[in-house]
Amino acid sequence: MASVARPRLRVGVFADCALQPRWMVEALARAAAGDHAELSLVAFLPGARRSHEAPMLWRAYATLDEAIFGDAARWSRPMDATRLVPEERRIEMAGDDRLWRARVADARLDVAFVIGEVDDARLGNLARYGTWRFCFGDEQSTCEASAALRDVVEGKPVVASGIRIAPGGGRPDRVACQSFARSYSFSPARSRGAIFAKTVEFLARALRDLQARGVEWIERCTEPAKPRTKNGYAPSLAGIATLGSRVAQRVAQKALTVEEWSIAWRFSDDESWDGSLEGFHHLHPPKGGFWADPFPLQKDGRSYIFFEELPYGAPRAHISVVEVTRDGKASAPQKVLERDYHLSYPFLIEEDGQLFMIPETADNATVELYRCVEFPHKWKLERVLVEGLKCADATLHREHDRWWMFTTATRPGGADINDELHLFSADRLMGEWKPHRGNPVKSDVRSARPAGRLFRRGENLYRPGQIGAPIYGSGIALHRVERLTTDEYVEREDRRIVPQSQPFLGIHTINRAGDLSVADAFRRRSRFAAS
Repeated sequence: MASVARPRLRVGVFADCALQPRWMVEALARAAAGDHAELSLVAFLPGARRSHEAPMLWRAYATLDEAIFGDAARWSRPMDATRLVPEERRIEMAGDDRLWRARVADARLDVAFVIGEVDDARLGNLARYGTWRFCFGDEQSTCEASAALRDVVEGKPVVASGIRIAPGGGRPDRVACQSFARSYSFSPARSRGAIFAKTVEFLARALRDLQARGVEWIERCTEPAKPRTKNGYAPSLAGIATLGSRVAQRVAQKALTVEEWSIAWRFSDDESWDGSLEGFHHLHPPKGGFWADPFPLQKDGRSYIFFEELPYGAPRAHISVVEVTRDGKASAPQKVLERDYHLSYPFLIEEDGQLFMIPETADNATVELYRCVEFPHKWKLERVLVEGLKCADATLHREHDRWWMFTTATRPGGADINDELHLFSADRLMGEWKPHRGNPVKSDVRSARPAGRLFRRGENLYRPGQIGAPIYGSGIALHRVERLTTDEYVEREDRRIVPQSQPFLGIHTINRAGDLSVADAFRRRSRFAAS
C-alpha cells in the first residue's frame, strides 16, 4: 500500500519591515521551494525602517572590511520580503490588531517565522508549532544585525547560529539546526558571510524534519543555554583597536613565516593518539611545500605511506608515496596520481583482493574511485561514486552489511567545505551511493570534516574529525559512533587530540595500518631560516 503524503506545512512570516537581509529572504524562498512547506502570508509593519546606529570609527572599519570581503557582505544586502507571496497574501500589521490577526487566523499557520523588531507577544497563539527566529552566538541573540560581531571582537574561535523555537503553552524554548562556523579574528564581514552561507539552509531543513516527525522533533531539539535576547551589539573603541591590532599581527606573521605541513610516522604495538609526536620519525617537505593527509599500507612485508604533495609554487597537489623502514629510513617521494585538479587525502581501501584509492577531488565536484593496476605507481579511474557536489576527505567504512561514506560537502555559495558532515551509503562499493535522509548529519567546523579512517577499540567504533578552529587543522576530535542507520546518525565526542610537541601547532589526520601509525603536523617556520 502506498504511503500517504504528508501535507505541506503552512508558514507565516512576520517582519519589522518589508526590506530584509538577502540571506533571510533567500532562506524563506528555499524553504517554500521544497516539498515540505509553503509560505501562506507575509505580515509586516508598514513604513518601518531598520536603524542600528554604531560609532563612526566602527562604521569606517566595517566599510573597509566589507570592501575587502565584498563577496561575504553580499548576504546582508536588503531585499523585499513581501515579494515572496502574491499581493493578496501580504498583510500590514497596522491599526487594530484584531483585524490583521483575524486574517492570519484564517491561514491556520503551522509556523510563525519572525524577523527583526516584532513583538512576539502580538502574535499570541497564531501558529500550531509556535514562533521561530534565527539566533546567533553564545547568547543566542535573535538580533541579525549583530550576528558574529561580539564573537569576532571578543576573539571567540567559532560563531554559533541556529533557529530558536518558542513552542508556546508554557513549554521551554528549543534550538534547532544549531551549528558552529569558524570566526575570522579581524573580519566581522567574512565571519558573518560564513554563518549566513550555511544558516540560509536551516529553515528548509527544520521544516523537512518537522513535517516528518511533528512535535516529537521539536521536543528532541536542544534546550538553549540562555534566555532569549534581542540585544544588538556595536564594538567599543577598545574593541575596534583590538581588531586593528590583530590585523597588524597577521600581516607581520605572513611576512615573517611560512606554513608547513609534514608527516610523522612510527612503528608501535599500540597507539594512544595523545597528541604527542615524541618518538615519531618526521618527513619534512622542501621549504614552502606541503606534505599532508598520510595513509599507510603494509604489503608483502614492506610499509608505504601515501600522501598529498603540494610543491612550492604549484597550482595544485598530487598524490605521492614513500616507503619507510623500521630503522627510520624513508625513500624519496614518488608521484603516483596526478590530475588537472587538486588531489589530496588518498583514502585506501581493499575489496575482493584489489586495492582502491579515493583521493579528495572536491575541485572537480566529484568523489572518484581509482583501482591500482600496478603497485604502487599506476592507478586507473574505476568509477565516479558521487558527482555534482564538492566533497572533502571522503572516508569509507563497512558496517551493518553496507558501505558508508563520511564526507564534508558543499555546493557553490553554500557552507564552508569544513563545516557540514554528510553521509552516503551503498550495498556495494561499486553500487549506487544514496545520501542519508538527515544530511547534513552534523554542522560544526570543530569536528565535522573527516580526519582519517574509522577504527575500533574494544566494542566501540570511533570517527576522527578535524578541529577547524581557531585555525584549520587545530587538532582532532575523536567521536564514539553510537547510532548508524539510513535514518539516524549519532556520535558523541570522546576526547580531543591536540599537538603536545613543540614546534607543532596543528594535526588533522591520523591513520594506522598493522603496526604503522602516521599523522601529519603543522608548524610555522621562519621565512628567512635555512631549509
